[in-house]
Amino acid sequence: MTHDAADRPNLLFVCIDCLRNDFFGTDHADTPFIDSLVTEGTHYTNLYSTTTTTTPAVTSFMTGTYSERNGVFSLEEARLNEAVPTLAEHLSAAGYDTHALVTGPIVEDTGLDRGFDEYDYRDRREELVGDWYDEAEETVEDLTGGDPFFLYLHLWEIHTPVEVPAEYDDPEYGAYPYARTLAALDRSLERLCEILPEDTVVAFHGDHGEAIAYRDSALQKTLKLMRTGLRHGLGIDTRATERKLKRRFDRQPPIHDHFLEDAHGENVFDFTTNVPLVLVGPGIDSESVDAQVRQVDVMPTLLDAVGVDRGTLFDSENATATADGGPRELPIDGKSLLPPADVTDRDAYMRACGKALVSEKNWQRAIRANGWKYVEYPNRDWDWELYDLDSDPQELNPVDNERVAGRMQQRLPEEGMRDGEKLEIDGLLKDLGYK
Repeated sequence: MTHDAADRPNLLFVCIDCLRNDFFGTDHADTPFIDSLVTEGTHYTNLYSTTTTTTPAVTSFMTGTYSERNGVFSLEEARLNEAVPTLAEHLSAAGYDTHALVTGPIVEDTGLDRGFDEYDYRDRREELVGDWYDEAEETVEDLTGGDPFFLYLHLWEIHTPVEVPAEYDDPEYGAYPYARTLAALDRSLERLCEILPEDTVVAFHGDHGEAIAYRDSALQKTLKLMRTGLRHGLGIDTRATERKLKRRFDRQPPIHDHFLEDAHGENVFDFTTNVPLVLVGPGIDSESVDAQVRQVDVMPTLLDAVGVDRGTLFDSENATATADGGPRELPIDGKSLLPPADVTDRDAYMRACGKALVSEKNWQRAIRANGWKYVEYPNRDWDWELYDLDSDPQELNPVDNERVAGRMQQRLPEEGMRDGEKLEIDGLLKDLGYK
């Protein structure tokens, strides 16, 4: 799809941190507005995040690249490679006013502010479901009436620690505090979207999912603490014992979740990697796309949705170069998800690299393809895991099939050498709830 510069639509891109796909447009949470988006727009139901940690996930969907290309590997090793252009840079070069309202670990030092005319970072306690709503609404109103605008809105409401607004703290809005807060956020998002100009494409996405089913279990907390010390601290392979416990407690789970898990960043299971993407607005059809796709596909999809060619960045007077004067690189790992009818299954590469893993020794890499998921621990002398997702969708019973595992392992991108720059943000991460 293409548009002339004069009639390009606006773009509002909303990322709800920790948003699981199975809570988007389902009966797990009372979210009538989100439900309407799923009905009216194009909903990608089988999209997988690049990592289960915020900063590298956001970098992935803002650049269309994996960490191996963009240089952002974790919350701390998080300085964007100067040669990798961002979504905001592409849109700015095409004449868009670009504005970001962000929170969490997405600080300017990451380099993710590149291309934004305004990059407003706020405290995590300033929420759309609270008094900060007025500022968000004022920003939208100020952007209307001039050049087409791109507004990126990053929301923290359902990230732990979750604080449920009092009027929504009732089971009618959902069985979990996570769901009730999402219900409150649904109403605030509806109000905000009501003031958008008609010529606005709206995209809703989640950076990664979250384990939530067992957060209130004292037994789970005790066993999880033991698991962390043995597995992540001492390097003892406790996976077989963990799976026995998970199978015992997960025979009839309330949602697709795992005992011993209560957050994100620690694993690459589907409940932390399957995230929603829905597009609504002019030129967007009402469709549900079930093909397996990836977070790296988001950036080229959004450019396609508003009719901007990635080459615009290099044809414009606004084009930029690296610090040493070299040219910006074009290659990306993703490809557009438009038109929906042309989308087929794509290999989904993902990593676990969270603070809860204690150190890089415990990081995981995985590939999801052809009904299989292959998981490896590159810094541990541990066996790989292979899951047959058709017969074991909860990923509780790994199978021993060296032939398939070998084929899957070959689909992983090369790790390569890296010298990523670490940010000094320990204090911020503690305030955000990271241990």
